[in-house]
Amino acid sequence: MTKTNDEVQKFIELRARGLSFDKIATETGTSKPTLLKWARDYQQDLEQAQYFEVQNMLAQYEVMRRNRVEVIAETLHMALTELRARAQAGNFADMTTDKLVNTCLTLENRLEREIGSRRIEFSDARNLEYLLSAFVEVD
Repeated sequence: MTKTNDEVQKFIELRARGLSFDKIATETGTSKPTLLKWARDYQQDLEQAQYFEVQNMLAQYEVMRRNRVEVIAETLHMALTELRARAQAGNFADMTTDKLVNTCLTLENRLEREIGSRRIEFSDARNLEYLLSAFVEVD
């Protein structure tokens, strides 16, 4: 008996959802040897259906890349807001001079990376580093 295209498509759909050959055979009334043959004959279609099945599952549970990026961006935004509040409070009195200079240089480098090819020069921080290195004696 020749199977129709609809029966093959039903097999591909069920197999992509992860059903075993035995369960598919019971549900469709198609013999297991025929299903195994279809798995070989329609391997590319089956792999494509499995791919889309996984993508649908990821979308359903919101773990797609776009969702992850949105969560990371929101979290970064909250952290930067907190950092801005702390910076505006100017609470750097507990920080040693060396640590303050290193913080300035680190932030400078980060800002340069963020804006790409446009160069920023914060000469005050670089001059302070130069002055400190010129006057600090190292044992």
